[in-house]
Amino acid sequence: MDTTVIAMRLKKLDDYLRGLRQMQAIPLDEYMDDDNIQTIVERKLQLAIQVCMDIGSYLIGQLGLTAPDEAENVFAVLGREGVISRDLARRMVGMVRFRNILVHDYLEIDSHIVYNNLAEELSDFDQFSQEVIARFLPGGSSAE
Repeated sequence: MDTTVIAMRLKKLDDYLRGLRQMQAIPLDEYMDDDNIQTIVERKLQLAIQVCMDIGSYLIGQLGLTAPDEAENVFAVLGREGVISRDLARRMVGMVRFRNILVHDYLEIDSHIVYNNLAEELSDFDQFSQEVIARFLPGGSSAE
């Protein structure tokens, strides 16, 4: 397994999370009144989720696990196989569903839900990174 593939993507995830954490300081009313801020947050959340999906898909392929029938099941496979914790896997499946709303806009995006995810859910990305680093990266760091 080429761990640089994982490390590069974790570095990108860290970059997105750094930007999102800066946005956490924005009060809800200011967030709701500014379409540009909403768009930035939505896009960075989408990309952060996509990076995790890409890492998950890479791990499934490299470990010879059964490929999921749908993209949202990447994390279900990883949880079932013990690659990540089952609780984290469940939460990450929810993130993929949220990403699908952002990407496909087949439902109207609820800015309150996006803001809540910004305020409350970034720690799931941290846990994903920590679990992947602990298992697959020698030295335990995503920085190259």
